[in-house]
Amino acid sequence: MKIFNKGNSYLCPVDQRSTKRLEMMKNSLFQLAAFLLLPLALMTACRSSRSSGSAQEGQGQPSSWQKQPLTIDGNDSDWVRPLPGLDAAEKLTYAMTNDADNLYVMISTKDAAEQNKILSGGMTVWVNNQGEKNSDQAIGLGFPLDPHSNREKQLMAEARPEVYKNRSAKLDDADEYELYGFSLDEPIQHYKYDEENKEGVQVRMNYNQSGDLVYEAKIPLKAVYPKLSHYTNRELAVGIFIEGIPAPPGSRGGGGGGGVSIGGGLGFGSFGSGGGVGLSIGTGSLARIGGGKGSPYKPKKIWHVMTIDKPSTKPF
Repeated sequence: MKIFNKGNSYLCPVDQRSTKRLEMMKNSLFQLAAFLLLPLALMTACRSSRSSGSAQEGQGQPSSWQKQPLTIDGNDSDWVRPLPGLDAAEKLTYAMTNDADNLYVMISTKDAAEQNKILSGGMTVWVNNQGEKNSDQAIGLGFPLDPHSNREKQLMAEARPEVYKNRSAKLDDADEYELYGFSLDEPIQHYKYDEENKEGVQVRMNYNQSGDLVYEAKIPLKAVYPKLSHYTNRELAVGIFIEGIPAPPGSRGGGGGGGVSIGGGLGFGSFGSGGGVGLSIGTGSLARIGGGKGSPYKPKKIWHVMTIDKPSTKPF
């Protein structure tokens, strides 16, 4: 019988075949374990993608309990500075808090170009009650509205081009707002700036003493979760969609204008376990181009995934 040398050990052919079988069994077990663990790893990755992300998007930060209701007047004196959310590219900060009844949203920027982008291009705040970072089946608050989608203002600009050419947007131009997806009977509700709405939503914008443009909004939690009576520990996602300013003729990379595009199609669903209507619509250039990097002509999407807080949590 021949003996085979393997290192300092000696194996007969039978032992060698047994060793190979053991190695094959080990490899098969490793492959089976990897196959079984792969779905678990994918599930974990999907969950973490909802609660983690770049610091710029403010993912997974819980909201902070608001001891006293905030006054929605465009004055940021009742908010704690600095605001926790930051988008460096857009040069703006933001915060979301809640009390037992309302979600509060604060957005602020000192940058003059960003202020003009918001006032000239328009902005929409979306709330998805499933914590998903998309506007499908979400409710939305459009303010300021894109003036380029307002036919009356467009006619005025065309009639007096010498007045409106190269004119920067002013705060007084933000005189209307819209609600999206709050009601099945009226999916898009249009209001004048000082006009109250039946949903209880409030929004105001102003400049503070330092020259910051201050946006404040209050959205009742019963509008976010119309079929629920308790909201604590529920996850939701708040999206800040800033439209781009239309680029000058002949330039490249323009992206503004359009506002909410009805042509994108209305999709009424269950709006998650909280019920509600919600919309599935494209928002002008945002639906066509996607996020930009601080350019006044590029639209931008900023998402903040948060958890509805409770009174025992430290105040914001």
